[in-house]
Amino acid sequence: KNYFLALKTKPFVILAGISGTGKSKLVKLFAEAVGATSENGRFSLIPVRPDWSDPSDLLGYKDINGMFQPGPLTNIIKDAEDDNTNRPYFVCLDEMNLARVEYYFSDILSVMETREKDIEKQRIVTDGIFKKEFFGSDIKAYEKYGKLYLPDNLYIIGTVNMDETTFPFSKKVLDRANTI
Repeated sequence: KNYFLALKTKPFVILAGISGTGKSKLVKLFAEAVGATSENGRFSLIPVRPDWSDPSDLLGYKDINGMFQPGPLTNIIKDAEDDNTNRPYFVCLDEMNLARVEYYFSDILSVMETREKDIEKQRIVTDGIFKKEFFGSDIKAYEKYGKLYLPDNLYIIGTVNMDETTFPFSKKVLDRANTI
């Protein structure tokens, strides 16, 4: 019950504990219980790498030709936003504190703070994730991803191991998440 209430209160939940206690499994089983699976694209486990130092591995980057290459989180956000049935989408950032969260996740953390109800759409929306300048001359990418926001049917869950191999969280991260 605590996990469900934490997700409904804030769309970003951190599950903390020692290694091997089933944090990632809880996320997967809960998502499956509400119909979100890897097969239907509504559940995604993204393993965080220790070398992540900016959001490009998560959100995407411009390649050598100046063309935007979306990251896994960008694609999931796009799918969740385009889903008119408002079905839930889950992203599990597995072992998210192997790298400094503030380095690779700060853009999303900032956007989370802009959540507000859109009376017209009858949904919770945020400011856009990307600025137009981010896409440069890639007009097709801007048309597809330029107006992305964090939809209210997207839930981001981070699993964290609390040991000597991980980084501590800043107040900015803890302020925007429910922690269990």
